[in-house]
Amino acid sequence: MTLLRNTALLAGTFGLLAAPAGAESVKEFYTGKQMTIVVGNAEGGTYDYYGRLGAMIMEKFLPGNPKVVMQYMPGAGGTKAANYMAQIAPKDGSVLSSMHASAVQAQLLRPTGIRYDSSKFLYIGQFTPLTSALGVWHTAPATDVAGAKEKQVVMGATGKGSYQYQLPALMNELLGTKFKLIPGYKGIRSQNLAIERGEIHGRGGTIVSWVVSRPDWIKEGKIKFLVQVGSKRDKAFPDVPLATELTDNPDEKKMFQLLSSGSILGRLLIGTPDTPADRAAALRAAFDKGVKDPEVQADAKKRKLTLDPATGPELAALVDDIVATPKPTVDKVVKLLGLKR
Repeated sequence: MTLLRNTALLAGTFGLLAAPAGAESVKEFYTGKQMTIVVGNAEGGTYDYYGRLGAMIMEKFLPGNPKVVMQYMPGAGGTKAANYMAQIAPKDGSVLSSMHASAVQAQLLRPTGIRYDSSKFLYIGQFTPLTSALGVWHTAPATDVAGAKEKQVVMGATGKGSYQYQLPALMNELLGTKFKLIPGYKGIRSQNLAIERGEIHGRGGTIVSWVVSRPDWIKEGKIKFLVQVGSKRDKAFPDVPLATELTDNPDEKKMFQLLSSGSILGRLLIGTPDTPADRAAALRAAFDKGVKDPEVQADAKKRKLTLDPATGPELAALVDDIVATPKPTVDKVVKLLGLKR
């Protein structure tokens, strides 16, 4: 799969240099064009903000300098937008998407209603992965994984479909931890209040959400992280293990990787399947140049957005690896978590 992607990219690059006689060049196609970036969430929030950063990049660096507008398409945890990109959006490079990071995981664990194949999207680039963590109050009965195998730790979650619930639940099944899970919280704010009141000991959340929502807790060491979820350990917490590092069993590592996929993919920009190769190459080149641009970086800093980019081919390889999770492993995760498919 990755070889095919790289071959298409190489072909597209040559197409940029020398388009066949009579063919419309990339610059000609995008000149005067209005592009759309579809966001699978409501306006506001990081999917919107990173999407707007993508719009800025394309307007500045894509040949032809098209005008880019935002389109919001919330629904089914990003599935509505992903289905639109696969089934309805023009396959000509004029519609991109700030894709929901859970789209790949949903395809495997909750296939009902899924009308897309994640491996067929054009992966333009990743703005940043978003490392998440399970954190507990410093006076909790346990403040590391070893302790959580000995003593009960109460964790809040928004619902059984969230990684806040699924990760500690899988740790209970595979590692023998004793997390007691309380779903039903509306969001991070209500969970933070519950921690302060002593109703729960902790919650899951992106490192960013911890730092932004209660920076004083982090600064004063009131929150202790048990485990991280993502492609690599956060630089600020190098001693906190990744979920995939908690076991030597290859099958179990794959299970934790599957539940970590949203954090691994983070915030990204995709195009439709079957985007013409020359336009795909131009979109990727614009992204790669844009994320290094001082003006773009300044805009990201103003919006308090992290930039730790990866290229389209690198992102596509990550997706291919997740999609290739063996079916017995996926089925085992579904069974252990009691998911309905």
